[in-house]
Amino acid sequence: MRLALCLAVLAALGGCSMLAVKGQQAKIDANCVISGRVDAERADTAPLIVVLVRKVGEDPERAESWQVADHFVLERPGLWGFVASPGSYGLVALQDLSRDLKLQPDEPFLRLDPERLITCKPRERRSDLTLRIPADGRLDGRGTIDIAALQARTFSEQLELSLAQVTAVGEISNLSDPRFDQAIAEDGLWRPFDFLFKGHPGVYFLGAYDSTKIPVLFVHGINGSPQNFKTLIERLDRRRFQPWVYYYPSGAALPRVADNLTQTMRQLQVQYGFKSFAVVAHSMGGLVSRGFLQRYREGGGGAATPLFVSIATPWDGHKGAEWGAKAPIGSARVFTDMAPNSEYLRSLYGRDPGVPHYLLFTSNDGTVTKESQLRDAAQKGAVSVEGFNETHMGVLEATAVSARLNELLAALSPGRN
Repeated sequence: MRLALCLAVLAALGGCSMLAVKGQQAKIDANCVISGRVDAERADTAPLIVVLVRKVGEDPERAESWQVADHFVLERPGLWGFVASPGSYGLVALQDLSRDLKLQPDEPFLRLDPERLITCKPRERRSDLTLRIPADGRLDGRGTIDIAALQARTFSEQLELSLAQVTAVGEISNLSDPRFDQAIAEDGLWRPFDFLFKGHPGVYFLGAYDSTKIPVLFVHGINGSPQNFKTLIERLDRRRFQPWVYYYPSGAALPRVADNLTQTMRQLQVQYGFKSFAVVAHSMGGLVSRGFLQRYREGGGGAATPLFVSIATPWDGHKGAEWGAKAPIGSARVFTDMAPNSEYLRSLYGRDPGVPHYLLFTSNDGTVTKESQLRDAAQKGAVSVEGFNETHMGVLEATAVSARLNELLAALSPGRN
């Protein structure tokens, strides 16, 4: 559904939809945030992994009284964070010298301290936690622990743990996956909490990973899904490129979506070691993507991004979002970020991610104004600005657009990825 139609529905449904959004947002807000910084005594470029464990029993000396809630991967010392349901938690951390997301017996390890538990209440924000992995910390002969496999096995289990646990990290799927259907995509705008467990957000592979092919990450817009890119993906040169798609609740705050994509791509880079990837984004997906690229580059992203293509992106926001952001009953957080001159929009051009940007705009859009697509800062920061006489969604089906995308991709340096 187009952005203008979304806003029209918002105005027409008023109380019913807004109350639904308010209730959904309240569920998310009821969680707590646990965050801080981690570093390591041993000087090494190996990834650092912080693991959040939840107390599920009364005896902290018993191993079965703890359950893994979530884990956070960093490619170097820096900030980590979790969104979790209220409860008592502990933290452990490791230096992944083998770069395989597995804790080996000889790798530096910061063990759980039962005397320093974190009691996290609803809506509480704990952001003052500092972790330092000792060079001589070890696993005490318990054998290898597969961090990547530390996932809750059912949605109900995940609901009791961390919201981040539902993120797909390289799961193989296809564009006909029922999770990508429009009805579920709409939950992402109006019922973002439900979407987390129906849509299962994250980065999906549309085939087995191939180290000889460059990943092309497709990022959809508001109320969209990976299915929007069906034509562009069908016309992609699959001999050189492998399509990945990012799926997310489009009603969520855009900074949090950009954070989630950054963490997911960092974890994929650690797992697969790809050297580069390209990004193709439609509509609001361009706003998500630029925020992601800023974070990924600043956090020491291990893979190069030689190409970023945005299509019909409202770089200067959408005036209709201002009404949604000011609605008295409550609204999807995205409307605040989409309103012209929002803090998030200003942040996108506060710093340059250093990625070649090709800006494709539509002159017959009908949803996003040409003025918003051609924000001065966006034009100045782009390698090229190119117009197409297409509608907001029709541009994704246009032969000229897929031809131009393939031309840009073909210019990337060949070689193993």
